Amino acid sequence: MTIPVIFCVDVEPDPRLVNRDAPEPWVGYEATQRYLRDLRPRIEAVTKAPVHYSWFLRMDPQITEPYGSATWIVDHYPAHMEEIQRAGDEIGLHPHPYRWLEDERTWLHDFANQAWVDHCLRMSLEAFAKALGRPCLSLRFGDRWMNTATLNLAEELGVRFDFTVEPGTPPYPTPMPGEHASGPLPDYRRVPRVPYTPSPSDFRRPGRRDARTIRLIPLTSGYLRLGFHPRQYLRRLRENGFRGRRQTTPLYMWLPWPAPNTFDRMLDRALAAQRRPYLAFAIRTRQDISQAVGPRVDALLAHPAASRFRFSTPAEALAELERGR
Repeated sequence: MTIPVIFCVDVEPDPRLVNRDAPEPWVGYEATQRYLRDLRPRIEAVTKAPVHYSWFLRMDPQITEPYGSATWIVDHYPAHMEEIQRAGDEIGLHPHPYRWLEDERTWLHDFANQAWVDHCLRMSLEAFAKALGRPCLSLRFGDRWMNTATLNLAEELGVRFDFTVEPGTPPYPTPMPGEHASGPLPDYRRVPRVPYTPSPSDFRRPGRRDARTIRLIPLTSGYLRLGFHPRQYLRRLRENGFRGRRQTTPLYMWLPWPAPNTFDRMLDRALAAQRRPYLAFAIRTRQDISQAVGPRVDALLAHPAASRFRFSTPAEALAELERGR
């Protein structure tokens, strides 16, 4: 069988905390454009199939306030937007609920303020429709944050595919040390490891497949070899549950993955853990993109199963997985 690969690209400003008075240029996005443009024919040569990336754009208040418009990314890079649409790539949204704190002169991840989160999501979806002339179907919320109310609203507003869930990750008080957040990140240690229809009362649990229009597609996770440390294995089993025991560590492409947990071995474990395998990765636009993710991309394309990989849009991936049921 073929193996769908969903390659998500979070299109963002270079710094996490944008200078509100003198916003930085998006040099990382420009570098990522070039890198993925050059990478496309390499993937096609390995897979003998068209390549479809999934680009997730920022159109939230942290873009609107410094750069002057929620649609700035589409307005500023029209040639690239046309290029990826001609290629059949997916374009979705990657909203962050940043709120500016004037007294502290910094940004707050306002996760606990549901009214603000709703505002960020609504304005992003409205800006997307205005800029691209169609509704947004795919979402990947910033910093892997999500809650049930936000996901339910996203479905109500037309979103059909969500890539926020990163199985195996525990809750954290803030996305990054030194940043401010009004609430913690979610606990994803016991979420499904396969695409699922979420329960309307808890997005981290599966519900009836025919009851909703939105599907959650978790990113790919494998498991680490821990050596002879029985207590660590037992702890991992207790935290992730029996079903999730072999997919406890997200396969982040920017990490080095030293032996015995090299990226190719992690891929082996991730694929072996799935009855109907698929792969879903997420990268962030950055100036050093080739150095940051290139070795993991090389390992992916050198994998023994690489000829079966199909770099797919979300709809294509789910259709292929359904055919293999």
